[in-house]
Amino acid sequence: EEDHMRIISMEPGDNVDAIFRRFAKACEGVQKVLKEEGYDFMHNDHLGYILTCPSNLGTGLRAGTMVKLPLLSARKDFRDLTKRMGLQARGTAGVDSASTGGKWDISNADRLGKSETHLVNIFISGVSQLIKWEEALEQGKSIDAEVANAKEWAP
Repeated sequence: EEDHMRIISMEPGDNVDAIFRRFAKACEGVQKVLKEEGYDFMHNDHLGYILTCPSNLGTGLRAGTMVKLPLLSARKDFRDLTKRMGLQARGTAGVDSASTGGKWDISNADRLGKSETHLVNIFISGVSQLIKWEEALEQGKSIDAEVANAKEWAP
């Protein structure tokens, strides 16, 4: 990544709420120190946070997880499906890399135009649905009708 700083909050398991709260607390802590020194994060009312990498304009938030989806990701429409759901599928070595053993780094695709909470909810609902579809495929069930209607989570 090209940005000047990266704050990462992670732990094993699926407690996204705790991970997000820890992330927010870390951001607030860094911002407090910056302000004490007479600085702050660069922010624009229209664009959000200004980062070095234009693809991260807005919140700069990327919520992601590693998940095994060998059956679902074997579908020709897998990348299109994740895009329609507001998600990005990266291989095991990051952007533009291949998956290894059906393992993918799934994250929210957008950074701009939505709040951090909205982006995390897109991530949670999307990954949950991908896992449900993978489990259905493991049981030999068809998911074609559901996949055809897949879209991004909305409040």
